[in-house]
Amino acid sequence: MNLTSPEFEARPLLLVDCEARTLAALEKSLPRMGVRWLTAALDGPPPEEPLCAALVELEHFASPRLLASLNQAGLPIVALTSHEALSQIQRAIDLGATALLPKPINQRAIYTTLMMAVGLRQQLNEDSRNLSLAHRRLDFNAELAQTLAALMVERDLDERQAYAWLRGESMRTNRRIEDICRQRLGQAALKRRGERG
Repeated sequence: MNLTSPEFEARPLLLVDCEARTLAALEKSLPRMGVRWLTAALDGPPPEEPLCAALVELEHFASPRLLASLNQAGLPIVALTSHEALSQIQRAIDLGATALLPKPINQRAIYTTLMMAVGLRQQLNEDSRNLSLAHRRLDFNAELAQTLAALMVERDLDERQAYAWLRGESMRTNRRIEDICRQRLGQAALKRRGERG
């Protein structure tokens, strides 16, 4: 049962704060699955090597800074726990885990949980990119509306003519409409400050 998506052989799994018995069980299962691994404990620095995911044992967790940096990098995180209590599930969520792996562990459970963690993290990363893009579009729409309104007043144009002027200016200067809007709004803000001061 070799994992192929993402490429677990090319990028290792990081085992964080795993106690000796857990580590021994994982060291038996992971090679059979074609998964390489690295270990980290006591909030050590993240490895230089790109990782495919991280697995952290909740009962022995002692690496908050390491986990925060892995979360910031958008890495899938699996929380390993011997208790599926609501408090442990909440703790896993608070730590940024994208999947929960209950003990006792076996090869099938590890495989399924890793794939779920990777799939969910990919979806979360995609959602984050889409949200960021939507925010940029909203910001641009506000800038575009302000620029069009200013052009309509300055040049006595209707909205369609103002947009045509803006598009023509973009083609003439070989610049994006967004950049022209930001420049015009910046110039207008400077002019207003100059008139006040």
